[in-house]
Amino acid sequence: MKNTAEMSFEDLVTMQSNALIGSLPKDFDATWQEIAHTVLDWFGIDRVTLFPNSMIMLNDGKTVTIARDGVPVLNPQSFISGNYLDYLKQLRTKKSWLTFNEQEMSDHKISVLRTLYMEGGRWHGIIPLKLFGQDWGALSFSRFHNTLEPLSDQDMKRLKLICDIWLCYWQHSTMARNLKQDQPTNANEGEKLLLLSPKQCSVLTLLAQGFTAKQCAEKLFLSPRTIESHKYRMIDILDLENNTELIQFALRNGLGIDQ
Repeated sequence: MKNTAEMSFEDLVTMQSNALIGSLPKDFDATWQEIAHTVLDWFGIDRVTLFPNSMIMLNDGKTVTIARDGVPVLNPQSFISGNYLDYLKQLRTKKSWLTFNEQEMSDHKISVLRTLYMEGGRWHGIIPLKLFGQDWGALSFSRFHNTLEPLSDQDMKRLKLICDIWLCYWQHSTMARNLKQDQPTNANEGEKLLLLSPKQCSVLTLLAQGFTAKQCAEKLFLSPRTIESHKYRMIDILDLENNTELIQFALRNGLGIDQ
């Protein structure tokens, strides 16, 4: 593809990495918003979004997204209708990425793709992402025009590499901010963990890794109702407010890392 910024891919990656390395955790969002525009230009795409494969985290706004000037800013609520959960199921694909052209989007059975088409999208892609060997979520990206050829396999791999870098820094910055914010009470959290049963710890570990209650149930040979019961019991035991705080507690204490 034509390099409109007259920058090699190696230079692009180096620029992204240097900017993130030199950024404080609290400044990640602002730094990313600045450097991601270069990626949009280099690949000739109009909007990108990193999102987790977790409705809890999605509802809590745990996404980062950026769009070119003149392109609609992503409004997640406008896509939560119809069979939108089928869009998340696309992340289970064994393929390295999925793409949809204008015709496929216009009459696709998945409502998210039709909504995107009505919004002006004319080419769309999904690249599943992993973190610590676990399915984490995906990068979605769109063009709101059809004047360029679809990205080549090589450029898709390049885009995925950059998004892997973004994801690692984003998650690290989130962890660093949470740890700093909760530092005064962190010493007590080790004691709180001792209040949980081994089974509850197993459930919490899987939830922190992004598994749904149904998936946890299958892995632990329990019913989804039992998983939900454990979840709300843990919220009560740990004196937390909601599911989001429960997941954050687990991540702060290393339960989200598959060892």
